[in-house]
Amino acid sequence: MKKEHQKLLETIEKEVGKKLLTPKDFEWLSEKVEARTKEHLSESTLMRLWGYRPSVGARQSTLDILSRYLGYADYVTFCQWCVDNKEQQSDEVVGRHLYTEELTVGTRLVLTWYPDRRCLVELQENGVFTIVEAVNTKLSAGDTFRCDLFIEGEPLYMSQLVHEGRPPMVYVVGKVNGIRFDYLAADDEPGDTDCSE
Repeated sequence: MKKEHQKLLETIEKEVGKKLLTPKDFEWLSEKVEARTKEHLSESTLMRLWGYRPSVGARQSTLDILSRYLGYADYVTFCQWCVDNKEQQSDEVVGRHLYTEELTVGTRLVLTWYPDRRCLVELQENGVFTIVEAVNTKLSAGDTFRCDLFIEGEPLYMSQLVHEGRPPMVYVVGKVNGIRFDYLAADDEPGDTDCSE
């Protein structure tokens, strides 16, 4: 098994928080992958991939779907990330950054991330942001979240995200390439904002 292939399986297990050891585990993973990517991988396909059933090798399409589950465009992109991050596990953050505590209530930020995702968010009382507008993302207008720090070029972790009435969760955007942020001028309308990367 190629080391990138093995790394993909290890990263999947890290993402789901457990080792995959039984048919039930693979059935569970199949459901999780489909819920997130809207693409289906059967339990038996996953078992062959992990070596619990005989296999002649993994299909590219299978590796692509699992890579998308992790937030990458495809398996090639995941492999490139492996190369880029092989040695570097810790580093100083040098990107432009913004602390929520420095903002006033009513401040609006435009968040963009690869490939064409965009959110307009507004700071409310008690450090809570409301999503005013969401384009090409699973997030929705009306969702709320907390975030203490925005860093350009780094992923954005939304804590206590309330999405469409579901229980609060932690959600990450810009997982691969990070985010960009800009202030929305007071006289700009949300639909008129050009936030393209």
